[in-house]
Amino acid sequence: MYIQSIQQVLPGVYKITPDAGPAFFLRAAYLSAVSEERLLAGAAFDADEEQDLLHAVSVYGAECAAMTYLGRAEHCRAGLEAKLIKKGLDRAAVSQALDYLQSLRYVDDARFAAAWLRNRSIDHLEGRRRLSAELSARQVSRDAAEKALDEFFASVDEEDLCRRACERLLRFNRDEQKMRSSLMRSGFSLREISRVCQEKHSIFLQRMIE
Repeated sequence: MYIQSIQQVLPGVYKITPDAGPAFFLRAAYLSAVSEERLLAGAAFDADEEQDLLHAVSVYGAECAAMTYLGRAEHCRAGLEAKLIKKGLDRAAVSQALDYLQSLRYVDDARFAAAWLRNRSIDHLEGRRRLSAELSARQVSRDAAEKALDEFFASVDEEDLCRRACERLLRFNRDEQKMRSSLMRSGFSLREISRVCQEKHSIFLQRMIE
């Protein structure tokens, strides 16, 4: 491969114009066989160097595609990786690009989980077990999910969530067994459910007496 020109367009990112064919872009950090100094020296590249350049182009393409998704919304790593591979991008290139973005914290499972929990709590009243299962279904790493859940429940009383969920159910259904089953499906513990149901039952009896 013979290079006609090399132009830096962003820090570490170069536009390569070969003597034949369209120009392409790559990030020097994705090169392994070609140093940045060798890249800037230009001229001719042998077959191994050419393969290294093409791989860096593929990884940079995956990085750009990932940043397009991240510009729209937070994503966890596994979910973003699945979307990129589904688009037909090379798995190895995607993995390397996400390693780079993760090192810069553009991809951050814990941050994604925290944002998801805040948004989820707006319209849902759910316990830790259900929320943990939902984060797992979204392919958030276990450590990141646990960290986000710890931080979320440090400021949110889970028993109070259970109490509010119980009050919401009472508006539509007074069957205690069905209510308990619904609260369990919402991820609350048996202890929380029993305490809240007993509390609601006591209030109901007090009102009967009055």
